[in-house]
Amino acid sequence: MIQGFCKSLRERRFLRVPKAARGAGRRARRAMSLVEMLIALSIFAIISTAVMAMITGASNTYFYVNNTTNAVSQIETAARRITHNLRTAASVSAPSGTTASSTLTLVTQNDPSNSNNPYTVTYTLTNGSLVETDPRYGTNTLVTGVQTFSITRSSTTAPTTFTVSIVLSGPPSLTRTFTVGCRNF
Repeated sequence: MIQGFCKSLRERRFLRVPKAARGAGRRARRAMSLVEMLIALSIFAIISTAVMAMITGASNTYFYVNNTTNAVSQIETAARRITHNLRTAASVSAPSGTTASSTLTLVTQNDPSNSNNPYTVTYTLTNGSLVETDPRYGTNTLVTGVQTFSITRSSTTAPTTFTVSIVLSGPPSLTRTFTVGCRNF
């Protein structure tokens, strides 16, 4: 058994790699040089900068689209409420003539749940916000960031029509102009 072990040691001696060949393997496994490290870091920095530019662009686009969507939603909600209240109003006290006004005051039809009494609803521009005051629902801010709110009585004979314009100061700057025909006067 010992002879077999020694024999295998002798065979191993012959199977060893010569010293000259062993040095080549060590050189292949050596660390990176300073120049190689600087090149790798430069490439990494360029790629990181490009990725950050893409992420920043995507983030800016998201915020722009989100702000635009919110602004359009607010304006459309206000337009629907004003249109509904004007169409079903019993009378409008402001604007009284055909000149533009920044206040809309209307009186609703008699409400059976209010002892057959009407409600007075007012839309005004207050500190850059379009505000609705309705005794049924309280005071609500319909649109923020409003630059101008104007309402003009387009015709004074029946059927009375009004042109309403809402302009947002932005970003994004939006303008919504619509004409409403009143059904009751």
